Amino acid sequence: MVSRLFSNFYLGTSFLFLVWITFFDGNDLITLFSNKIELMKTEREIRYYFAKVEEVNAERERILGNPEAQERYAREKFLMKKADEELFVIPQQEDQSLLDKFIGF
Repeated sequence: MVSRLFSNFYLGTSFLFLVWITFFDGNDLITLFSNKIELMKTEREIRYYFAKVEEVNAERERILGNPEAQERYAREKFLMKKADEELFVIPQQEDQSLLDKFIGF
């Protein structure tokens, strides 16, 4: 098989060309495929971040248009309080057992 492949000049040259393009060239097929996968992943991330930006802009417009929403946002996100209030922060534990979550502790 190998002797027949190399006895025909065109088959041998084509085989060597395919081997060269697949493994040794600077723009080999393996690198092209990995770059294509990376490009698809990056495009997915771009779509995700554009969606997040749209969500943030919508929330910003909702908050800036309503003074009550501004106060609520400041109290929830930045733990702000009025001068005559006391603020108690109760941390939420993430490592609760399934039974504790069911009961509500």
